[in-house]
Amino acid sequence: MVQGHSSPWLCAASLIVLCAGCAGTPAIDQSDAGKTTTYQSGSRGFDIEAVPSEGDSLAAIDLYLSIPSPTLIFEKTTAGFRSRCEIIARLTDRLSGQLSGEVSWAETTLVQRYEATQSFEPIVRMKRIAAPPGSYRIDVTLEDIVDGRKASRAQSVTIWDPALPGPALGRISLINVRRDGTAIPQISFFVPMRSDSTPCTVRTYDFSTTSDSRVGMCLLRYPADTSIAVVPFYYPTFTLPSGHSLVDFGSPDTAFQEVLSMRPPGRIAAAEFRIPPLPDGLYRFDCLALTQTSSGADTLLSASRYYSIKGPGFPRPVTYAELIAAAAYIATNKEMAALRSAQGTEEQRKRFEWFWLSLAGDPSKAASLIRNYYSRVEEANRLFTIVKEGWRTDRGMIYCVLGPPSGISNRFDTQTWYYDFPGSEGEIAFVFRHVMRQTKALTVEDYLLYRESGYESFWNRMVFKWRSGEIF
Repeated sequence: MVQGHSSPWLCAASLIVLCAGCAGTPAIDQSDAGKTTTYQSGSRGFDIEAVPSEGDSLAAIDLYLSIPSPTLIFEKTTAGFRSRCEIIARLTDRLSGQLSGEVSWAETTLVQRYEATQSFEPIVRMKRIAAPPGSYRIDVTLEDIVDGRKASRAQSVTIWDPALPGPALGRISLINVRRDGTAIPQISFFVPMRSDSTPCTVRTYDFSTTSDSRVGMCLLRYPADTSIAVVPFYYPTFTLPSGHSLVDFGSPDTAFQEVLSMRPPGRIAAAEFRIPPLPDGLYRFDCLALTQTSSGADTLLSASRYYSIKGPGFPRPVTYAELIAAAAYIATNKEMAALRSAQGTEEQRKRFEWFWLSLAGDPSKAASLIRNYYSRVEEANRLFTIVKEGWRTDRGMIYCVLGPPSGISNRFDTQTWYYDFPGSEGEIAFVFRHVMRQTKALTVEDYLLYRESGYESFWNRMVFKWRSGEIF
């Protein structure tokens, strides 16, 4: 193994991947395909990851599903709380368009305590689907048996065909080691921050077994807006929404590089890299491989994939720094300055508890306020996270303070949220403009609020409810 943070070969070869990023790629092949990255009103949120399972006598697809418990309906039973859903997976050949297979199964989850139904730890399931070598589109539908609501995800997957000549690279995959010690592919597009290294693998097919091949991994980190949304009545100097929540794809920084020298023992092998702990941000993993064909000709192969690194407990804020930052929508500037100036975890804890106790007046009520507010922060992260956490976005700000809207309408490039609270003077509408940035393998989108001075009275009144210890 050779570490090459300044490898001329890797840096030069990376240009090939960077230039290739200018070309178009079908949405089904993008890094966020099959992932929950945008808000879908009334939809069940879940993620999928389809992984080829190949061997001498086996060709199949391992389909992984990650289903957050709060997206399911749990019924009270004598044994605890039970959710029931039906999952249907359809496999379509991408060349012929023909249906290659379909499997369906009922999924029942039983937990003993109500708290488990609201856990941010997702339910993970795997189903193996037999299929011959080929390139496929897999469509997965989850239907809740209790209320009949459905959600669908789609992704592409390729099973290597040993009859095809020449070497090939598979898909880049981060490995998630779970609490029980089992290792599975990272399913979500958003990766919780780790304090130790993370395995990253890429499969190699038909690489030379008689001479060394070189496989390199380069991580690019993109600068992006991480600011907190400003209040809805901020007075804009122009009619379009101010600011952006997107990413600058034009000036990435190199976060990690490594080159491996390998001579696979067989036709299928895996190159593994140990990715060091990374700060939060949007990353592109570029894999470059140089090997020889059976005729001795050099072949350069490339693969790339995006991941977004988030906080250690994402989507739930778990550190005091995260909890303090998310209080910005209901705290005053003076209070936030006091919270942010805390030095060390113990002082952060004391000031955090002081802040909420000062609003609620007693510990029991403060605990209820904290649970209610930060459950909205977590849900905003689930629904609206793009490059930055969902609670920091315009929709996340509205969601944290006001909760879910009573109605939503979509029209052209706008989305409108409606609220009708008792005591309010009619219905309040917030209009968001859809914005999008797109590269070869990733689409980043957000909805930016059209701010109006007319929101000020209503917004201040709702914030005052939080500051008065009122739970709504």
